Amino acid sequence: MNWQRHVRCGEFEGRKVVIKTNKRIKGFRDFILIFAYVLTSVLMLHPSSPHPLGTILLHNESVAMRKTLRKIDILSPTLLYISKRVLIEEFVEGGNLYSLFEKKNDLSLASKAGLITARLHSAKLVFLDNKAENYLINAQRQLVRTDLSFIMRDDSIFSRSMDIASFLASIMDLGRFEYRILHNTYIKAYENETGGSCPYLYIILRNILALGFSANRANTFMNLLSS
Repeated sequence: MNWQRHVRCGEFEGRKVVIKTNKRIKGFRDFILIFAYVLTSVLMLHPSSPHPLGTILLHNESVAMRKTLRKIDILSPTLLYISKRVLIEEFVEGGNLYSLFEKKNDLSLASKAGLITARLHSAKLVFLDNKAENYLINAQRQLVRTDLSFIMRDDSIFSRSMDIASFLASIMDLGRFEYRILHNTYIKAYENETGGSCPYLYIILRNILALGFSANRANTFMNLLSS
C-alpha cells in the first residue's frame, strides 16, 4: 500500500503503465514524515537537516534525477508523464522486492539492494524512504528503484543509517531464518561496496521503524529478540 498516492495500472500511448495520483492529504503526510525524521535525528543526538519538500519532490521524480541515478548504475522506471498531481511511468512486470521475499529468499536480489544503497551513499545521496517495496524487478532480474520523491543530498551518519534501517525494517516481519539471511546478505553487499562498516545507528533505527512497518507482529517481535 502506498500511503501518499493512489496507484493503479493502466494504458498510456498504447503501452501498459503505472499511474500514480497524489492523495488529497499527501502534503500533510509528507510533512509528518519529514517532521518525524528530524525529530528522531534530534532525539538520537544526530540532528539532521529536513528534506526541503515543495518543488524538489517533483524534481526528484524527473527525467533529470533518473539520469543522475543511471550514472551510478541505479535503474528507475522510464518516466512518461509528470505533473503536480499525477505521475505515469513504465510498468515493471516482476513485482516488488518485498512480495518476492515473501515467497522465497533471493539472495542475489538482497545483495543488489545493498549495492544500490551503497552506490547512492557513495554519491552522497540518500533515499530516506528505502523500503523493499520501493524496489521493482524487471525481466532481466535487475532491481529498478521507484518512488524517488524523498531522495536528498546528505552524507550524515544519521541519514545513511536511516536508509539501511528502513530497508531492513521493511522485511523484518518475514520469518526468523528468512530475515536473518537476507539481513546478512544486504549488509555484506553494502560493506563490500563501500569498503567500510555500516553506520552504527542503523540497528536502533531499524528496531524503531520495524514497529511501524510490520504486517506480522509475531515475526517482527521474534526478529527483534534474536537481533
